[in-house]
Amino acid sequence: MAGFALALPLGAQSADQLLYNGRIYTQDADQPWAQALVIDGDTLSYVGDTEGALALVDAGTERVDLQGKLVLPGFIDTHIHVGDTFPWVFSVSLGPEMAPDEVLAAVADYAREHPDQNPLIGYGFLGAAFGDQGPTAAMLDEVVPDRPVMLFDEGFHTAWINSAAMRAVGLDADTPDPVPGRHYYKRYPDGSPTGWLIEGGSFNWISEKLGVVNAASLARGADAFLKTMSSMGITAAFDAGMVDGGEATFALMESLVEEDRLPVRVVGSLYTNTDAKLDSALPTLTELNERFHSEFFDLRMLKVSLDGTVEAKTAYLLEPYLEPAGHRGDSLVSLDKAESVILAAARKGIDLHLHTLGDAAVRMGLDIAEQVRTELPDSGVRITLCHLQIVDPADVPRFGELDVIAQSTPSWYVYDDVAEEFLGAKRLEEFYPLNSMAAAGARITLGTDYPASWIGLDGLNPLFNIEMAMTRQPAGDPDFKVQPPLAERISLEQAIRGYTLDAAYQLRLEDQVGSLEVGKQADLVVLSDNLFEIDTYAIHDAKVVMTVVDGRVVYASQGQLQVGAAVD
Repeated sequence: MAGFALALPLGAQSADQLLYNGRIYTQDADQPWAQALVIDGDTLSYVGDTEGALALVDAGTERVDLQGKLVLPGFIDTHIHVGDTFPWVFSVSLGPEMAPDEVLAAVADYAREHPDQNPLIGYGFLGAAFGDQGPTAAMLDEVVPDRPVMLFDEGFHTAWINSAAMRAVGLDADTPDPVPGRHYYKRYPDGSPTGWLIEGGSFNWISEKLGVVNAASLARGADAFLKTMSSMGITAAFDAGMVDGGEATFALMESLVEEDRLPVRVVGSLYTNTDAKLDSALPTLTELNERFHSEFFDLRMLKVSLDGTVEAKTAYLLEPYLEPAGHRGDSLVSLDKAESVILAAARKGIDLHLHTLGDAAVRMGLDIAEQVRTELPDSGVRITLCHLQIVDPADVPRFGELDVIAQSTPSWYVYDDVAEEFLGAKRLEEFYPLNSMAAAGARITLGTDYPASWIGLDGLNPLFNIEMAMTRQPAGDPDFKVQPPLAERISLEQAIRGYTLDAAYQLRLEDQVGSLEVGKQADLVVLSDNLFEIDTYAIHDAKVVMTVVDGRVVYASQGQLQVGAAVD
């Protein structure tokens, strides 16, 4: 890719660069801090003090005075849905804090403002806010009767459609549940669907048939969303599944790479959440990897969703929910099928990413990981368990013992009233035990699961996530009740490492990025404030001044840095 050039468009050529007079936190154990960087093309050729850097540059070198600002390796989001966000950038944006009448009012307003959007789409509502029966088609019919509507909840594990959508796809009382008890339609006593769809097997086909995602919405959303990622300092990401757009999304990613317009390294995965998808997973993943295997889009991991979410009561638990009596949820895929396919993937050297939100799903994932380590001790396969909302204390040390990466989303670490209602306060003491897992020898990595965000666009921001990993409270609110247990707060150093070096390890990119060392790719972020010197509750207020990927600037705020200045 092109060299580093401040404020030049993507793909423009530039001279080599000197960045000096900074506080550079390198993630290199042999040299944790530096003052200056020299970038030669797309590579770091020097990291050290300013005097040493000056010996390597000449009058033709462009110089950037960092003015004492903090420099970090570029942020790496270890669980996000990049491609699946594109269609939702321009849709009705709802929030889990909204009451049902507020959700419906927002949908009505959006429908009036966008009369040509058909189907009308949106995301972010909280299904639990509508009670046990959930949201219904009749409710949506009151505000949008004339065209199909499809809305996804805050976790994208349930969907809500109106009667026009049901008619358009032929969903009725005679439509069988895709996987009874796991992927199904909420129904009235007479068997007719209510309009609330539980888990992906029940709604992915509806989304496809309605044409929720199309090439135009993908392209329009991609341009805006990729710029937003760069403005937040995100230089690489693990895409945990491009589900919604199918071939249209893959075609878009292909064109972005070919045209040198992808400003974020994306390591992708094949998403599976049913036995049927697992049956075809390995040949499909092989084909996708042959097609997409480049520096900026490499589709090579297997993602398996073992369960759903607490708020949808589809998280798989060791002990039952408080209601209904005896309900523990279930795994979205059968144990035998998951074991068979995951072991076969490991034999092929395919890295694994398992959605494990409930404690039974976490145990299931660890048990499978133990099988892999036992049967294939020399495979070197990297296994990540993601989310980790509820982890039984007995399973915490197994992450280190089995060399399993613990991935989680700190913007979710706000006191969970819904979980307390569904599970009881005592169970909250087993939520997100990152510090204990790290103490037991596990790598911990951080990401956003965007667009599955409880705090809107702020949930995409690494600085919000770093602060909330440290506080387990809403950003900037030291008086808010802490999400227990308090002892599971992590340090700033742990949080940064979880967004940089260990994140790179999860993506098998640690030899290229994740730290600022000579010979690595020049991926870095410059911040307005030194996170090591400001109050913890002010971290989210820090701003990204500049984002560099592969030696080129993909984002720069105006007037923040002096370019071309002489060095004293």
